[in-house]
Amino acid sequence: MSVFYINTLQGGPSVKKVNLLTLSVLLLAGVWGCSDNKVNSVPKSEPYTSKEAISRGDIVTFEKVYNLDKFEQFITNLSSKKADNIRVTSYTDEGDPIFKDLKFDGNVINYSYDTSNDAFGGSNTGVRTDTCSEVTSKKSTQGEIVYSIIGCTNNDSEIDYYLFRTTK
Repeated sequence: MSVFYINTLQGGPSVKKVNLLTLSVLLLAGVWGCSDNKVNSVPKSEPYTSKEAISRGDIVTFEKVYNLDKFEQFITNLSSKKADNIRVTSYTDEGDPIFKDLKFDGNVINYSYDTSNDAFGGSNTGVRTDTCSEVTSKKSTQGEIVYSIIGCTNNDSEIDYYLFRTTK
């Protein structure tokens, strides 16, 4: 019999190394699979043009704010605790869409921030989510109204909680 065969039968050093390596790989896979990574937990949205976004009813911030009436209705529904959802779509300088989905269930706003179509967004692009309690507005020093969402559970530094600004 060979020495390797005898060591394998007796649980020699080769078997111990293989077992240790297998255990290490399984532990690493388990830790990686259980991590609470909010990126890409929601499927990304397919990109579309600002013209298509406007026709779909998105609140679009491209040169000016389009479909503002839909946003105002969403705010009314928040106040009356009526379920509603909207999408705020903005575009990077290169024309890539950034999607901000607000889904109100009557109690909380489920917010998703999708930068997955941003070609120059770097390594942190993807879909991130949070749960928030309200939409707020503040008047800027330039006289614009700035809308954001607040009362969020994660306060993720990779999420933009700013929605848009308007002169109306």
